[in-house]
Amino acid sequence: MPNSKRINLGNQKKIIDESEILFVTTTLYTKWLYYQSSIVKSLFPKSKHIWVDGTKNWPNSWFHWIDQVKNRPEKYYVLVDEDFFITDKQAFLSCIEYMENSDCNLLGCPDGFHQFRQHNPVAINTFLMFGKIKDLSGLDFSKIQFEFNESSNEWENSFNLKYKEAYASDFKYHFPAEHGCRYDNYEPYYTFMWLMKDKHMKFSYLYPGFDGEFKVTSPKFSPDAPSIGYHMWYTRQWDSRMDVLGTPNVDRYLKMERFLIQTFNFNSPFNKLRFLLKSKLRFLGF
Repeated sequence: MPNSKRINLGNQKKIIDESEILFVTTTLYTKWLYYQSSIVKSLFPKSKHIWVDGTKNWPNSWFHWIDQVKNRPEKYYVLVDEDFFITDKQAFLSCIEYMENSDCNLLGCPDGFHQFRQHNPVAINTFLMFGKIKDLSGLDFSKIQFEFNESSNEWENSFNLKYKEAYASDFKYHFPAEHGCRYDNYEPYYTFMWLMKDKHMKFSYLYPGFDGEFKVTSPKFSPDAPSIGYHMWYTRQWDSRMDVLGTPNVDRYLKMERFLIQTFNFNSPFNKLRFLLKSKLRFLGF
């Protein structure tokens, strides 16, 4: 069991049966998936966790999770990157409670206004995104095609979905805009956001806090609320010495690894071997 130093398992009143929460990770199958998925399993043993292969056919592979999720029996899906580590169960469940008691359809950090991202704040960065499975009904991205426009530094798509100024009419961000933004089409997955906007889905936003110790994004329900977890960024280059806010990226990751090992029970070689075998079989398509 995890210790209580920086982890909050909480004794929160029941909001929703955890079996109605589905975790989804589009993965590069790095070592960090082991830590991330083990934490999910420890904190939410009744919830299912789907892995989607993100190593091939990018950016189309980002959309593959939709077909795997839209007919599932659970009520909520949560997109969670393999380099996002949940550290507070109660803070996480407060997001589900908000979804349960409001007309919000999508909840997550904006892709602007914070330390690591100064792109379109209307779009949600999907390192952590809460949504309702029923809202995926009828979505079909199987035939979409993408092209990167180097002159505009934006992704274009065959559905001709792009940011519209009208989306700003119901853009309600209640926290300080501590860093800049651009109302652009920087990420291919923004296509999903714009389609949901066209379907009149309501977006709500988490506060993208910054943790100075690990130099990571630390999303919160509000600036004074507990952190839900830590998002590392730059997973593909996790073992490189690229500079991240004055610290080599690999040093950030190794510091986080030490914290996770000390906080959770990751010392069982049998559990790690079982995980590695399971991920290998999934990677091969079994």
